[in-house]
Amino acid sequence: MANKFTYQVLRDTTTDAVIKLTGTFDGSSGNESNVSRISANTLANALANNGLLLSTQNANTALPYYDLQLTGLKYYVNFPVSSPIGSVELFWSGNNTGTAASSYANSATIFHLQSQGEFGLGEQLPSITNNSGTGAANTVGNGDLGIQTTGATANSSYTLIVSVRKNNAMYQRGQLSDPAAFNYGQYSLKP
Repeated sequence: MANKFTYQVLRDTTTDAVIKLTGTFDGSSGNESNVSRISANTLANALANNGLLLSTQNANTALPYYDLQLTGLKYYVNFPVSSPIGSVELFWSGNNTGTAASSYANSATIFHLQSQGEFGLGEQLPSITNNSGTGAANTVGNGDLGIQTTGATANSSYTLIVSVRKNNAMYQRGQLSDPAAFNYGQYSLKP
């Protein structure tokens, strides 16, 4: 049996997404090392460079950076708690060049996870913004979330329920396809 990883979209709306990630380890195939476990440009309504939906045939290319914010996390990690102690690291991807050493350059750890717990769900904590050196001045990251495990042994496993908020400058919320309806009602612009 080889390591097994799953990715399931539980909700993906114009404003947010909830994604379930799992990993099961066989003890001989090594640890997980994935800089794009959640690819920001594959979420619903991602915009392209030309302002169209990335999923349409008229789309240009993906934006170099998608601004997601981590708003909630529920995790169940079953890794060894004695030597060697194992953990799951969730991080914002930095320089994503594809080679092992440089793929993690400028990445920023969000959490090191062990056992079970949650963040943000009903705790009224602020969202965790991407601090991997991304943004207008330094676009080395793309907004993806990555996972790196250490100490995975046979029968180690994890389940993560990740909630993210989308920035409407990079995701279509109706402001481009139907601006009149988007600005209608109590939020409409008034003279």
